[in-house]
Amino acid sequence: MSMRISTHVKCLCLFVLSLLLSIGGYAQDKTVSGTVTDGENNETLPGVNVLIKGTTQGTVTDMNGEYRLSVPGNDAVLVFTSIGYAAEEVTVGNQSTIDLTMLPDVQSLSEIVVTGYSVDNRRETTGSVATVDAEDLQVVPSGNVEQQLQGRVSGVTVITNGQPGTSSIVRVRGFGALGGNEPLYVVDGVPTLDTEFLAPGDIESTTVLKDATSASIYGARAAGGVIVYTTKKGGRNQPLKVTYNGEIGVTDPGQGLEVLNPEEQAIWTWNAIRNGANNRGEAPNFTHPQYGTGAQPIIPDYLLVGPDAGIIGNVNLDEQAQFYNVDPNLGSIYQVVRANQEGTDWYDAITRPGMLHRHNLGLSGGGENNRYYLGLNMQEQEGILNYQVFKRYTVRANSEFDIIPNKLRIGENIQGTFRSVNILLGANNRGQGGAGSADDENLILTASRMSPIIPIFDEFGGYAGTAAPGFNNPRNPVADLDGQRNNSNFSVGGFGNVYLEFEPIEDLTFRSSFGGSFESFNAELYTRRQYENSENNSAFGYTRRSFYETSWVFTNTVSYKKEFGDHGFDVLLGQEALNQGSFNFYEGTGIDPFSETPDFITLNTVEANPGTGFKSNGVNFASYFGSVKYDFRDKYLLTGVVRYDGSSRFGSEERFGIFPAISGAWRISSEGFMDGLTFIEDMKIRGGYGIIGNSNNVDPNNQFSLYTTNLGQGSYDINGTNSAIQLGFYRNRIGNPFARWEQAVTINAGFDALLFNGKLDVIFDVWEKRTQDLLFEVPVTLQTGNQADAPSVNVGEMLNRGIDLRIVNKGTLGGGLSYEVTLNGGFLQNEIVALAPGIEELPNRTEYRGIIPVLNRLGQPLSNFYGYEVEGIFQDQNEVDNAPTQEGAAPGRFRFADLDGDGEITIDDRTNLGNPIPDFTGGLTIKLSYKGFDLEAYTYGQAGNEIYNISKLFTDFYPLFPGAAISSRVKDTWTPQNTGAEIPIFEDVSNFSTNTQSNSFYVEDGSYLRMQNLTFGYNLPASTLDNWGMEKLRVFASVNNLFTITGYDGLDPQVGGGADTNFGIDRGNFPVTRQFVFGVNVAF
Repeated sequence: MSMRISTHVKCLCLFVLSLLLSIGGYAQDKTVSGTVTDGENNETLPGVNVLIKGTTQGTVTDMNGEYRLSVPGNDAVLVFTSIGYAAEEVTVGNQSTIDLTMLPDVQSLSEIVVTGYSVDNRRETTGSVATVDAEDLQVVPSGNVEQQLQGRVSGVTVITNGQPGTSSIVRVRGFGALGGNEPLYVVDGVPTLDTEFLAPGDIESTTVLKDATSASIYGARAAGGVIVYTTKKGGRNQPLKVTYNGEIGVTDPGQGLEVLNPEEQAIWTWNAIRNGANNRGEAPNFTHPQYGTGAQPIIPDYLLVGPDAGIIGNVNLDEQAQFYNVDPNLGSIYQVVRANQEGTDWYDAITRPGMLHRHNLGLSGGGENNRYYLGLNMQEQEGILNYQVFKRYTVRANSEFDIIPNKLRIGENIQGTFRSVNILLGANNRGQGGAGSADDENLILTASRMSPIIPIFDEFGGYAGTAAPGFNNPRNPVADLDGQRNNSNFSVGGFGNVYLEFEPIEDLTFRSSFGGSFESFNAELYTRRQYENSENNSAFGYTRRSFYETSWVFTNTVSYKKEFGDHGFDVLLGQEALNQGSFNFYEGTGIDPFSETPDFITLNTVEANPGTGFKSNGVNFASYFGSVKYDFRDKYLLTGVVRYDGSSRFGSEERFGIFPAISGAWRISSEGFMDGLTFIEDMKIRGGYGIIGNSNNVDPNNQFSLYTTNLGQGSYDINGTNSAIQLGFYRNRIGNPFARWEQAVTINAGFDALLFNGKLDVIFDVWEKRTQDLLFEVPVTLQTGNQADAPSVNVGEMLNRGIDLRIVNKGTLGGGLSYEVTLNGGFLQNEIVALAPGIEELPNRTEYRGIIPVLNRLGQPLSNFYGYEVEGIFQDQNEVDNAPTQEGAAPGRFRFADLDGDGEITIDDRTNLGNPIPDFTGGLTIKLSYKGFDLEAYTYGQAGNEIYNISKLFTDFYPLFPGAAISSRVKDTWTPQNTGAEIPIFEDVSNFSTNTQSNSFYVEDGSYLRMQNLTFGYNLPASTLDNWGMEKLRVFASVNNLFTITGYDGLDPQVGGGADTNFGIDRGNFPVTRQFVFGVNVAF
């Protein structure tokens, strides 16, 4: 409740403050008027903003395209802007009437792209790059800006979940290796492994480098693509500008999976017993500690009264109160648990509407010899789980100052961040992560396993649970969350760089930059002593964890850009040294403090176990790089890039690698034979080839053979006494000093076209990325070292190929209505081409309660689902007798396909069942603007992927967890009267033909279409704002995740995972749910 109150108060205070600060006025001494028209159809344009440059004073054209404005004098400059049209500036002079014709905006040609230590425009690029509008990153409140790239960049796959502060699977043009496929993030020239610290309100531009030509300048860290963020800088000779963006909203938890109510669960428990007995040819033996032993189950009134279960009738609670005890220290547990015959909604019990608010305050400007930006950001967002809260507070200061005007300048980009995420499912020991929560047996899964007849609390206020017999072993998820309410974690960090630029002569620039990051993380975690479950924690637990990490990078470049007649040259040379991931970690644990009050719990007040700790000096890189760009008459463009990288991940003989790239472009629209095609504004054909190294997927210790010792593995009775031992050493890692760089060979061909006076913008690419010398841990023999980690060796090959498409159409429809439609789409094919000789599949497969869903094998994509193909359901004994021999076959059970035709179902009949990599991902954005109103709709979709819904193993089959909650899907299971069912018979038998084998029953189509965002806004007219001294005031309302169209049975079809070789498995996927947001944008 306190957070909800503070949410409203903070938002209101910031909003009021922004209004108060905005009040101001200007002297007026001249009036200018005129009419604004469309240059194509000569129609008048209403809703055009007309501002006096350098001030917030202005107006807006009326329905007839007319305006009237007071200006301070003849030197005033009017700025005319309107969505879909190029901005125009006109000096007033001695004019009193200024009529203006506005032309469609063709700004795509000058769109800024940050490509490898330099800033270019899209017209000049020869590689495959994409940009994202800064406003698009702020549409949906999230803990990481990476989530907002979903569907906004073709060729970029983003898989996330609904937890605030979670990480996501982000892949640029596929999965190039067996691991380490994350893109490199670069913020203001400083490389980083994640962007969780970055506030979207501080971002000025985002560029995604997708092919080798554009990305290889960053070398070995860029094999997974590069995402470049540039933060706001302010402008020279600009007055102080203050902006405020505020949002407040709520996230609706939605509904959990539908399960049987208490009466239905009792009936279907009896059905399971009956059906199993029938298939065994036996009489059913109905017995259950709660439902009795009769032919029909009886719903009890009380689940537990002391040691007794399944009580029918009333209980004297006053009498029972004297025996009640839930403190193990005071004796045996004695509870009175009334049956909740109406049913407990456990998903509803662990979730709540999550409040959120986010604020960004920016101050920017500059003088003749300087510029500055100061950004203050705050985001507090409750998750839908009880006590789940994400907080981030940032301060950013960017500035640049001339030491010698036009010659020598110094600048800095510095950010400080406080970040905290409480209760992040799937998090690592640093409180980060969350992407792997989908395949955890977590609270989301527990809520669907907990029988609804169990109440949350017993009759005297203690927790109820599966200590009442007959409901298997799930734990009360409300109690689990309550036990974590005092958990705390936070990180404090700094990130940024300081740079020096020197221009001794025009067009020649020397630049040195030193940057880095620091993060300190601390956490306190509590585990309550339990009593209410069939399987309990027997002690109160406490964990104290601390961690710090540093990284640094020192970059020196020299660039020269000059035109000589028809020839243009842009040359860059550079050197870079960096250390990444130097850290120190410590963790201490203990149990049973003298008091369970957090104020009195430290490692000194618990029965402490020995602490654990480890540290690393990080990974060092030394690099030299260069690029040359040449253009002839702005018609023929050629780019060459080379980088020489060295990494401490490899042995001395293979430490360095050379990675070149070359690309060219032909601006065909500049040729004479294109003169008649007047609808073509600009058209450029591009092609490129390059090699990028990759070292992300190799352990820095891979080059070394390591030895360790412990009592269990390294003890030797050297003297043969049989009574005394000596600790020795054994090998725990087999080194490979000859491992070398993976090489991603990339080919790209495409074209950019700007058509119909800039109304239609098309970018098209066909690409292939083939990773050679793939690093892979080849299994070793027991004689080589059964306790040793196998080394990574260069034996594999991975192939990714695809098509990227971006289409933008914008213009006006008359009457002041303008539009912009953007379509991004990408097609992707992934395949494991080669592993080690004689090896066709990856070892170390992950098991889920006896089922192994994934087999990474040759010729298939990563995380390939594998098992038996369900051909149907056995309808009767005659079909069983005439079918291929199958262990455990009986009417109503799975019938597997005999793929090898040998008349028997064996392991050789297993086959590929699908994979989680989408064949297509895409996004559609529609923006409409009419006068001061704007409407934006953003839709994302993906198709061609599958999900392995392993959660059905827990809820759709009886024998694995008899007594746990049962999905309502079982109402459509096979019976002799329901022979058309696709779900097998519900019975208490567990065998080969029921629930023990991986098969296609668990594999579902993961395609979906989701309305990610719908926003309606209103901009107050400039004439009104002028009276308040404001430049902008916009109010808006948004609905996020409005609806999802899918055939998937789980909570949400967006299913990630913790590893590229094992994802798309839904065991406890955290859903993305509907969110309502209201906000305001202010500038003055």
